[in-house]
Amino acid sequence: MVSKKIKKSNSSELDELSGYKVLPVQIAGGTGTHYLYFKQHTSKREDPLLPSSRTIYISNIPADATERDLRRLFQGVARVARVVFHSAVGQDAVKVAAAAAQATSEISKISKVVKGKPKATAEVTKVQQVAPLLSSGGSAHVVLLEDVELGAVLGMKAGVREWAIDSSHGLARHVLDYGAARPAVDAVRADVDAFMARFEEAQYERDRMLEQQQNVADADGFIPVVRRARGGKNTDGTASVTAMSTDEAREAGAARKEPTTYANLYRFQARERKRDQLVDLRRKFEEDKEKIARMRQARQFRPY
Repeated sequence: MVSKKIKKSNSSELDELSGYKVLPVQIAGGTGTHYLYFKQHTSKREDPLLPSSRTIYISNIPADATERDLRRLFQGVARVARVVFHSAVGQDAVKVAAAAAQATSEISKISKVVKGKPKATAEVTKVQQVAPLLSSGGSAHVVLLEDVELGAVLGMKAGVREWAIDSSHGLARHVLDYGAARPAVDAVRADVDAFMARFEEAQYERDRMLEQQQNVADADGFIPVVRRARGGKNTDGTASVTAMSTDEAREAGAARKEPTTYANLYRFQARERKRDQLVDLRRKFEEDKEKIARMRQARQFRPY
């Protein structure tokens, strides 16, 4: 195995390894040094989510790294617009960012709903925001706020940065994960109530729009047909009830009771059906032969 040498740059700049900048960090409370590797993001096809002019690719980040940690790492050098983590190799960055945005939106909606609720509910909502652990040696794309800040990051001065940790590390993190997997009943009820309220509001708006579109003539004078769920109303707004006769009800009940059978659904069913038909034909042929023989003996057989 050929070892790759670290390219020594000026004493005031970071070292390079295979095109990556080597950034040493000191984990708070630890004695060892952790190394991060980053470079400018490049792609054959430009991605609007990850513009190459202001995006860096960073690898070997700690498993419990969060967006706040990376913002704190580049504080004073560049402003971070967003961070897209990759928990697995080949994961789609667009889907990851979309899922993160959706989760953030849902959390903000739940926070508004539980506002004014007991303190325990708010605490559970906070627990649900715990970021998942990344895979060992994980990577991420860090999108900066402006293009000029990319040069500042690539030209960072040499030195060991401090990687601060908060209370959600170690045993405390597992306690938070345990609590997030078992939310309080009040938090679940608030979440369900908020979802149902949004759903019913959307359904009400949809029905109201369909109601307004009924019996409204277009520019040519025609009244378009508006499809609606059957609710016992005609297009003119009047209610109507259609009764089923006794015979129709009896036939409908019998049709529901009869089991549905599918003939010749499989090839072996078709073969068995043909085999049964041949057996019946042979049996009838033998019966006819015996019948003709008895009639000949009784001199009652007249072929013409």
